[in-house]
Amino acid sequence: MRVAVARLGTSSFRLFNEAEPGALHSSDNMVILLAPAPPGTPPAHGESMTVPEQPPPIHRLDRSAVLQATLQAGLIGLPALLIGLLALRQPLLAGAASAAALFAALLFQMGARLPAYALGLLGVSLAGYAFLGKGYAYLGVPPLFIGEVALGLGLIGLVMAWARGARLVHTRGLVLLIALFILIGLGSTLPYVGKYGLNAIRDAAAWYYALFTLIVATLVVHLGRFRQVILRYGRVLPYFLLAAPFGFWITRLFEPSIPTWPISAQAILLVKGGDLAVHLAGVMAFLMLGLHRLAAPEHAQSARPLRRRTEWWWWGLWMISFASLLTGRASLVTVGAALACVLLLRPISRWGRPLFLAASMLLLLVVVDPRIKMSSGRELSLDGLLLNVQSITGDTGVSVVDGTRTWRLDWWRTITRYTVYGDKFWTGKGYGINLANSDGFQVDSEQTLRNPHSIHYSILARSGVPGLVSWIALNLVFAWSLLMAFFRARTAGHLVWANVHLWILAYWVALMTNASFDVFIEGPQGGIWYWSLLGFGIAALELYRRGEKV
Repeated sequence: MRVAVARLGTSSFRLFNEAEPGALHSSDNMVILLAPAPPGTPPAHGESMTVPEQPPPIHRLDRSAVLQATLQAGLIGLPALLIGLLALRQPLLAGAASAAALFAALLFQMGARLPAYALGLLGVSLAGYAFLGKGYAYLGVPPLFIGEVALGLGLIGLVMAWARGARLVHTRGLVLLIALFILIGLGSTLPYVGKYGLNAIRDAAAWYYALFTLIVATLVVHLGRFRQVILRYGRVLPYFLLAAPFGFWITRLFEPSIPTWPISAQAILLVKGGDLAVHLAGVMAFLMLGLHRLAAPEHAQSARPLRRRTEWWWWGLWMISFASLLTGRASLVTVGAALACVLLLRPISRWGRPLFLAASMLLLLVVVDPRIKMSSGRELSLDGLLLNVQSITGDTGVSVVDGTRTWRLDWWRTITRYTVYGDKFWTGKGYGINLANSDGFQVDSEQTLRNPHSIHYSILARSGVPGLVSWIALNLVFAWSLLMAFFRARTAGHLVWANVHLWILAYWVALMTNASFDVFIEGPQGGIWYWSLLGFGIAALELYRRGEKV
């Protein structure tokens, strides 16, 4: 159908579609004649092309869309109704169910990007544990805290990565040792779940947090995030150095007044000296090895003076944070062990700044000789520092300093007697029992102390000699693998890879040293960090053996 439009006094025509042929329309200066167009007639000059008639749209009801909407409404409404009914009788359980429902909804929305989100949540959690200490561990709804959420999401991401073909080909030996350690721990936990209930699950974190190693190693390699992790660490580092001394001293001086989480009612900030020493040791190795320069190319001449000034500020902040730890024997050993690891394997060319600042701080202590009495009975002073150094290797004659050392050694001897030389050789006492009560070394009136101040003796007491052997084998193989990778990379001229391997090794030394004198890896603020670092180290070994660059 065509519509001929003739404007009076002109000879131009235009064509339009119209429903009824032969109709005549007119206006002030226009006549519109509707006439059928002969088939195959080409449009005349000045005409538009003929547009075929379009039937009016028919809106039909999409049954699949209705079914999907109904299903979504049911999936949302039914759990909400059940949680509401449950809240009338069990508010705490209803809160946990609400958190689980929210978690399931988040998983549904994440879809294929879930592994990346899982790795991101773990990274945020590691920063939270570093900044807030044990306080961050209480974020959540009991008994489901942030560490368990990160573990659950990470396991789902791990399974998805495996389904897409992600494999750790060059580090299978370490993966098998981790699996062996987990199996021995599981065998020492299952028989006691019925007797000790939730306590058995909580104590078992010492071994099931090892799953974070597999999660981090697999997802970092699969998603190609290795370099990004190092860069993110370097960007967060200045903020950590600024916040670290404040967090430590606020915890020391104002712990009863620190705000609490709304549900768990636990303090938001709980930074221990040993935990802080571990991360300061990691930062120290990171700066000494120059890994913070990865984000700024060496050929950028204009950026070099700025980087030098920034490094002075970073080292100054580091020294201020370290000065807060002079009252702790374990803290001094932790930082010293990591420092010794770097000094033994790295040339001395870049030690100028930290050595100069350390000498300046020591001179300041000698001149000023500050004396600050701590709540623990120890004194922050030059004499107190010397006593802590002396107590590392022998008695000092001061009961405040020697008391905890003697108490630890006595407890460790007791564990050795009933495991290595006793009837608990193969099985240990299992996970769930309060070892401090059972062994007669409880010092807390609320009986919150559950483990000896050493991860090695904790594993020996709970998993027996087989558990300790698997633990030692795993750590020795890991450390040896990093050391050999460092030497191979340095010999081949891959200096960035060599520094990365050495940084991870020094961080591992700091974590292991602190865990040897404190309850550290048994809890989330230390355990998740420790096993995640092992996973990052395995990712480094895997990628280097594949021939990839940092």
